[in-house]
Amino acid sequence: MAFSMFLRTSACTSRILSQHMTRLGTQPALKPIDTQRTIATINSLKNTLLKSETTPILNSVRSFRTSVVRRSAEKGHDHSKLWVVERLTSVLLVPLIPIALIAPNKVFDSLLAILVTAHSFWGLEAIAVDYVRASIFGPVIPKIAIGLVYLISIATLGGLFYVITHDIGIANSIRQFWAIKSGQKA
Repeated sequence: MAFSMFLRTSACTSRILSQHMTRLGTQPALKPIDTQRTIATINSLKNTLLKSETTPILNSVRSFRTSVVRRSAEKGHDHSKLWVVERLTSVLLVPLIPIALIAPNKVFDSLLAILVTAHSFWGLEAIAVDYVRASIFGPVIPKIAIGLVYLISIATLGGLFYVITHDIGIANSIRQFWAIKSGQKA
């Protein structure tokens, strides 16, 4: 796998390398080796391999890794645990919403605020990571997008806790909203 990844790099697919490989492959085996020419060939090949003037699209394609070993060496995170926590949060919201509306209190409101904010945060973060890519928007805008996701989530959680502690709570606010009747025509 590592050899095939090496062969896909731009250094191995360049025109100069293929010319050198063709020239080396067509030389007769018994011909004496010209040391100066070989050193010049190696130096030009080394300069080609070390050249970093490529387009950003090629850099992003080149940095894409599919090897599990490389990815685990780069990041020490196990994202399968996060996936389980995200699904557990979604499953907990199903019974918590009706329970919080039936029996409104600060404990259920707080749990509801935390779980709804976490659920929304993971959804918005996935949108920002999937659709605001550095290869399309550059290196700054994706960081701003993630920062906005954090800012929105913090503001949401703070606002919900403000409603819980200084007002009637989330469940009672929803119940009052549902109690509003449309205006009757006279």
